[in-house]
Amino acid sequence: MATKLEQAKGKLERLNNERTSLGISIREDHARIPFGQPNIIGRRDIYKDVNRKQAKSIKLLKEAEKQELRIEMLEKVETYKEENELIKDVHIVGRSSYANVGARTSVNNLDYFRSKLEELVKENEEAKAYNKTKPAIKRRTKGVEITKLKNKISMLEDMQEKAEKTELSDKTKELIENGDVNQWKKKPIYYFVKGLKKVALEIDGNGEFIISRMYPARGEEDKAFIRNLLEEEN
Repeated sequence: MATKLEQAKGKLERLNNERTSLGISIREDHARIPFGQPNIIGRRDIYKDVNRKQAKSIKLLKEAEKQELRIEMLEKVETYKEENELIKDVHIVGRSSYANVGARTSVNNLDYFRSKLEELVKENEEAKAYNKTKPAIKRRTKGVEITKLKNKISMLEDMQEKAEKTELSDKTKELIENGDVNQWKKKPIYYFVKGLKKVALEIDGNGEFIISRMYPARGEEDKAFIRNLLEEEN
């Protein structure tokens, strides 16, 4: 299967090819119109087809420029992942080469976060040892960053353990197997409801589905849909 970057490059090539062909067609249409020929009131607009094609060409150009920015962003993501082999899921803010790329809070990135924690602990110990020499300018310690990262790792490990060890009820299994819900691989305690936007269920200690507090149904129709789904389950 083609990667997102390969797909984006393929789309850009198609856009450019279509725009090139359209440009040839526009020039041919222009050549068939006598130089300086005005439109005659009451007759068909002789420039109608040319203007339509020019408008489409401009639209294709804008789409191509947008696609180029996407390719720049995807290339940056690929480079980031190559430099950080333990990262499986990335978080992207932006749509060009200026996009901010980082590690997403995902169980798939646990190995990366654990490795990062080891690095921070080592840097922190080195900083504390250096500061004991009473230098003119002390090094910044990493205590706050270490605490935040430990909390993140603990939260993801809890998610992973709960997802792997909780015994599911027969009805819960049935909903999953029927495709009524889809497990979020990055945060596997959440099961998004098929057909609803950002509405998820979680599994309680008894292996039964409950409404997620993080991704609850908002509208009345969605709430009714969830109630019916859970009633059918029970």
